[in-house]
Amino acid sequence: MAELNCIEKDGVHIVAFLDSSLFEESVVLQRRREIEELVAQRDISRLLLDMSCVHMAGSAALGMLIRLKSRCVPRNCRVALCGLQPPVREAMRITQLDKIFEIYEAVGQAMTAFQAGGTAAPGV
Repeated sequence: MAELNCIEKDGVHIVAFLDSSLFEESVVLQRRREIEELVAQRDISRLLLDMSCVHMAGSAALGMLIRLKSRCVPRNCRVALCGLQPPVREAMRITQLDKIFEIYEAVGQAMTAFQAGGTAAPGV
């Protein structure tokens, strides 16, 4: 997982994307496989995708997020995003994905929400 940093903190699995761009389909496919493998190998109930390094994301990356969420929900795994850069946040808004994902400004804000047990309104 060269371009992902995965840690577990207080029961939350945090996956930080280290790629600055998620446009190339082969890169996106590799990242998706790595995260799906992580979720399949461990009993994960809370997954936080830190996208603070990602400055550009194409349709393949947005599709990856949808697929990951659809794979996690049946496993009772809560998925949230944080650190969205303005172009990525705008892509999420335009595609209305901000309505189906919990989105936080930073890891700390997401961790607070996870620890509180509640869910923020998607897109916050």
